[in-house]
Amino acid sequence: MSRSFSNRLTWRIIGIVSIIFLFLLFVLGLALQYVIANETIQTQPHWIILNLLIIGIIGLVALYFPCRRIIRYMSRPITELSVSAMNMAKGNFKAKLPEIKSEDEMRRLHDSFLYMENSITDYIYQLKRTKSANERMESELNVARAIQMGMLSNDFPPQLHALLTPAREVGGDLYDFILKDGKLHFAIGDVSGKGVPASLMMAITRATLHFMASLDLPLQESLSRINNNVAESNSRDMFVTLFVARIDLQTLRMDFCNAGHNHLVVMPPDGEPYFLKAKNNIAIGLFEDFPYVAESIELKPGTRLIAYTDGVTEAEKANLEQYGDKRLLQEVGKITPDMDNKTAVELIYRSVLDFADGNPQNDDITIMSVKI
Repeated sequence: MSRSFSNRLTWRIIGIVSIIFLFLLFVLGLALQYVIANETIQTQPHWIILNLLIIGIIGLVALYFPCRRIIRYMSRPITELSVSAMNMAKGNFKAKLPEIKSEDEMRRLHDSFLYMENSITDYIYQLKRTKSANERMESELNVARAIQMGMLSNDFPPQLHALLTPAREVGGDLYDFILKDGKLHFAIGDVSGKGVPASLMMAITRATLHFMASLDLPLQESLSRINNNVAESNSRDMFVTLFVARIDLQTLRMDFCNAGHNHLVVMPPDGEPYFLKAKNNIAIGLFEDFPYVAESIELKPGTRLIAYTDGVTEAEKANLEQYGDKRLLQEVGKITPDMDNKTAVELIYRSVLDFADGNPQNDDITIMSVKI
């Protein structure tokens, strides 16, 4: 408490005491009399005024010092509480509060300070625990991301290149490829949902897919086996959209099967890019024993194929405008015949980032370019 406040309070109490004193005199019918001779009043009026002033000053001084001591005694807990509050403001939340024995407003104020001190201390403790847990979780997710990305091969053959950028630490997009016996097997997929559950489903699907591709089975049989394997272990009702294809590099015949995934973009060497229509097959993992149907197409030398996930076409600006299929075809049309697959993938990816204009990525993005 400041000195000026203490002085103001002192004078206020003196005034209150004076009013009470005069009120008691009035109630009790008493009076204070100052007797002066009539001759003195007539001959020495200034002396009378001086005497009254001296008596008044003596009275005020007599009241001031006892009242000041009383006020300092009464206001000491407030002063000590203010010091404790300043210590808490500086970060010392274990500052000792003054002991209050009375059961009045000062005790309630003391209890309020004590509750605030305990609440802040507990909040800081919980905040530190949460921060520690978040840091540990972030570290574990970074390890999981490294493991997941390590599952995706980066040893691309000359005919293929792919890029995967998850929206979170781990994601649900996947791609795979195998070059075996003059045949290029490739696939791209997207697990429903995001985060850790999607990444686990992605790992199961990718491992099964890679194994089935190595067996060189008919695509419809491979998809059926993958579907049954995923559906059997799918306890969260998740699913995977998947596009798988196999190109004979000698005959340029491509067998493919689309399990609910985005349509492949085909860019022939002598024409405009277009979406490859495919028969309807449900996504992987929904129902066991679904009869998948494969198809085939003859490709021309120099044909480029662009596979992608919906993180590309559904990329959004801040105003929620989406990238869309039309813009994707326009960007694919900018790819020149002599452009390598890595440059083609980076061109499309950069166009998606430029379109989003800094808006946060809300879904995993995967792009694959295949040129034969």
